[in-house]
Amino acid sequence: MGEGRLTKEALEQFIKAQCPCVEEFGITCEELGSGYAVLRLRYDERWLRPGKYIFGGMLMTLADIAMYCAILSVIGLKPMTVTNELKINFLRPAVGGDVLARAEVLKAGRRIVYGEIRLFMADDAKKLIAHATSSYIQPDG
Repeated sequence: MGEGRLTKEALEQFIKAQCPCVEEFGITCEELGSGYAVLRLRYDERWLRPGKYIFGGMLMTLADIAMYCAILSVIGLKPMTVTNELKINFLRPAVGGDVLARAEVLKAGRRIVYGEIRLFMADDAKKLIAHATSSYIQPDG
């Protein structure tokens, strides 16, 4: 984005306006840079499944939103940039605490943007919970 680099504050305002469910889910942006974003899912018993694991659908939601934020850091605030594909491999259960997702844009083409997301426990970055890859389409690209 060059000189007009997207700020965390501008991103948060945009997400709140365009995707109000994100706040309800307890997902916040921890860090934003050119081509990457780190988001936090606050631990909440509403998102637990039997065994007190955070359910996979919520982890996929976190991964998807993290990738969206990373992409917006590259292309600007374009609301209609939409998920084309999201593949996730769950590696261990998310139990007992907040989860962080670090999304990184690997290739930004004119129409397709591709990246990867790593989810891990916030209290231990070595506890990799899941690895995902995703592509988004810019319909007006």
